[in-house]
Amino acid sequence: MVATAGILLCLAYCVGLFVVSLLVRHIGLDPLPGTVISSIGLLGLGGLAAILLPRRWRLGPQSQTWLLATLLALVATWNYCWQWPSPALNDVSQVLSRGELAGADQVIWGTVQDTPRQNRAGRGRFWLKADQVRALDQAGNPFGKPEAVSGKVYITAAWERAEPLYPGQKVEIKGSLYAPSLAKNPNGFDFKSYLADNGSFAGFTAQRIQPQEKGPPPRWRLWQLRKRIAKAQEAGLGTPAGPLVSAMALGRQAVNLPYDLQDAFMQAGMAHTLAASGFQVSLMLGVLMALLKNQPALFKVGAGVFALFSFVGLAGAEPSVMRAALMGGGVLLGLALERKVNPLGCLLLAVTLLLVWNPLWIDSVGFRLSVMATFGLMVAASPLTERLDWLPSNLAALVAVPIAAYVWTIPLQLYYFNTLSVYSILLNIVTTPLVTLISLGGMASAVVAALMPGVGSLLAWPLYWPTHLLIGLVNWEVGLPANSIATGHISLVQMLGLYGLVFLAWLQPWCRKRQWIVGLVAFVVATGPLWYHTSTSSSVTVLAAGSDSVLVAQDHRKTLLVNSGEPKTTFYTVLPFLRQAGINRLDWAVALPGNLPEAWEMVVQKTPIDLLFSPGSSRPCEVGIKSFQPLQVGHSQAFGPGQIQSLGTENPILRLTLMERQGWLMLPKLGLEVQRHLAKAGSVLASEVLWWDGSPLAEELVAAVGPRVAIASTSHLNPKTEVQLQRQNIQVFVTERDGAIIWTPEAGFEAYLSSQHHRSVDLDGAS
Repeated sequence: MVATAGILLCLAYCVGLFVVSLLVRHIGLDPLPGTVISSIGLLGLGGLAAILLPRRWRLGPQSQTWLLATLLALVATWNYCWQWPSPALNDVSQVLSRGELAGADQVIWGTVQDTPRQNRAGRGRFWLKADQVRALDQAGNPFGKPEAVSGKVYITAAWERAEPLYPGQKVEIKGSLYAPSLAKNPNGFDFKSYLADNGSFAGFTAQRIQPQEKGPPPRWRLWQLRKRIAKAQEAGLGTPAGPLVSAMALGRQAVNLPYDLQDAFMQAGMAHTLAASGFQVSLMLGVLMALLKNQPALFKVGAGVFALFSFVGLAGAEPSVMRAALMGGGVLLGLALERKVNPLGCLLLAVTLLLVWNPLWIDSVGFRLSVMATFGLMVAASPLTERLDWLPSNLAALVAVPIAAYVWTIPLQLYYFNTLSVYSILLNIVTTPLVTLISLGGMASAVVAALMPGVGSLLAWPLYWPTHLLIGLVNWEVGLPANSIATGHISLVQMLGLYGLVFLAWLQPWCRKRQWIVGLVAFVVATGPLWYHTSTSSSVTVLAAGSDSVLVAQDHRKTLLVNSGEPKTTFYTVLPFLRQAGINRLDWAVALPGNLPEAWEMVVQKTPIDLLFSPGSSRPCEVGIKSFQPLQVGHSQAFGPGQIQSLGTENPILRLTLMERQGWLMLPKLGLEVQRHLAKAGSVLASEVLWWDGSPLAEELVAAVGPRVAIASTSHLNPKTEVQLQRQNIQVFVTERDGAIIWTPEAGFEAYLSSQHHRSVDLDGAS
């Protein structure tokens, strides 16, 4: 009875958090209204449960237990609201709302909060606890007195300036404060939410960093041990093997692991090997207990607790790390008390304690994946092993573990990442011995390197070939045809429905015996809505891609991509959009002059192209393109629902006819005289949509085109040009201001930022 009551109370707290998170994060309510609504609903449900359930479940919890559970659920909702990130009155981000300081450079004083790391652009990034800020005038001279502020700031700087900094160091930084941006495209990175999740509301681009303290940094800090270990392992193994071993031993948050290697592991479904979590904790405690098997229980417990604290300190207090450490602590407590530990109860208690400490961790994708993978291992690994009894016992366990973890995380993967790695289970089975060997070797060399870096490097050296073999296997899997499938974004209802089916297959004997039926229903739930939507609808989307002009047209499962943009645009904008739309193949694509081959190679690696058009005579990419068609000036080329016509030789002027015979005129940057000359072409220019780079427009050209809608792919549109178009009743959109511009037959043209949308996941390296 006591155990049942404890489980109920823990579940009540977690359910309360889940409900308020659902209303705030997914439905979009503000924290206070979301908390009030969830509290009213939970209070009603808890009252009904306290009245009705004890009568029907006589051996279950009594009314007072249900009322206490309801109270804990209410506490959870208000704890979530109380800890919701919001800027203080003197937060440094408030500077941006004041005209005398905003828009100019500033000097900011504060304390470095973490070890700087590189972002994807190769710049250093770190968190700064701000103390003071002072504005500068246009000449760079101080403006007014330093102002006391509070809050965290996300700093980016040249890597050579950021690398020498260390946590706790006082610094003075000159640069510019800026407000973080929202996601401007479907599945785009929401930088504003990323900062808010970390308790920050402003970014700062540093031009100069001046330490305020002279002399060597303090010795024997955890960050110094972490650096010493990473340098020793890199010295023994080189790059990228050294950073990879450090990441597998301590987690990728502790080292600067090259992003191309991180991407390869993520695409191969091996990202969990780079995250410090239960696998490393289990290995560490297992080896430690085996080495100390002849020692007294209390000595073993003390050594285990010391190892856990050391691991958390080196890996960082991330949610998944803390969850694994708490569960490891539960095992040690059971050892000390000479009692058997219930794994599911230990997991539930660890999750509840962490969410009491920080309720916002319930929104952490890494935390959710870690919990569900661990839960899947606990409930499904043994049954799967029994069903694989036709295999040798060790091999059966090796096969069952990745399958169990994979199945229980599929709904989260579909919801957050919009992809499934086809060969990840097979790769995980094959590489498990390698991962175990490298992780154990990395931990052993890390312990020695913390005290004697040279010896630690020597101990790491034998891992050279296993690590390179693992990298080779991952890269080989990533290079296989259709190694990952873009499934499209599923809704929250679909994700919850999939988990409902997974729980049914676990709990209900009838479902366990007919798992193929459950699997078929899950497949329909996951793919049916998107398949129906893409089969019955049409849309045109102009992506917000800086100064790059990128368009994706979808018509009944047929897709056209115009322009890939720069490689950065392809990686951050084009590919995420195609993933959330469930596009695995492009029927048509248009390459513009100046497109880099690297960008098109990134596109065709994930989405092969049936037919590529280009004003030039050469292919931008040799592999992944089924057929190629050069565009001749003045000639129209038909494709599916429309046509494409090149109107310029020196400049890539294109006229597209898309769904419902809608004309789009795409213009590059043209001088006013060239525009006036182009206007003489007359009716051939007539189009419903004018799509250009945002430069000034000649009246003659606008009159010749006669658009109803004008879309500028730019971050800044001259106000005079916008007024000029609006006076002619032309609807004007600016992609970097309004976000992606989406046309559908039902709603016409809409700006993405004016509607609610799904938030993308932080890839830990943007900005």
